[in-house]
Amino acid sequence: MEKVLITGASRGLGYELLKVYAARNNMTFPLVRSEQSAQTLSAEFTNCFPIVADLTDDDAINQITSVLNSYAGNIDILINNAGISGNEHLIENVRTEEVNHLFNIHCLGPIRTVKACLPFMRSSENPRIINVSSRLGSLQKMSSGEFLNRNFSYSYRMAKAAQNMFTICLSQEMQETGISVCAIHPGQLLTRGRSTDANTDPETAALNIYEWSKEINITSTGQYVQPFVGELPW
Repeated sequence: MEKVLITGASRGLGYELLKVYAARNNMTFPLVRSEQSAQTLSAEFTNCFPIVADLTDDDAINQITSVLNSYAGNIDILINNAGISGNEHLIENVRTEEVNHLFNIHCLGPIRTVKACLPFMRSSENPRIINVSSRLGSLQKMSSGEFLNRNFSYSYRMAKAAQNMFTICLSQEMQETGISVCAIHPGQLLTRGRSTDANTDPETAALNIYEWSKEINITSTGQYVQPFVGELPW
């Protein structure tokens, strides 16, 4: 049994990840934003300890730490999944408020969860931090023109590229501690904010991530991959 913290666990990919890990008798710590969501997940899953926190606020660090101190001696896997899509793809319409909001969720949110979880991960036998990124965070793919005229938002692409840099920095810092840090592209998901070429349901993506997470360790750190498909260029 492993202990897994999953952010953005009330719906979409995060919820499917929770289902996969819970069904295999892992202890889960789903992070959600409302008490109602926490109560719903507590009733649905056993050995599940929801954390109510807003990852856009530094108070989330203490809220996460408080729950882990009560129920977890260690954390084996942290999956930074929480995120939202942006809207504006034309510079004339880009709102700095939107860009700030997405940076707060996709970049500062993972920083907050890592700061809260690190003390608990150091006592794990195989600690892994998995940042759910996107193919749209790849500077090489973006500069190649692969997504030209696809109308993807400025804010999302910029936030995911910054999150990827966070993954690189953190993986290099953590390498000597034995904590593996990777970024993943889960696939083009069939969710509410889907792309026009979406072809993967969240349930399948969650299962792929689960199986892949069992295989990785410190030798895998620093990877940017789509599980069981291949590595992506930074």
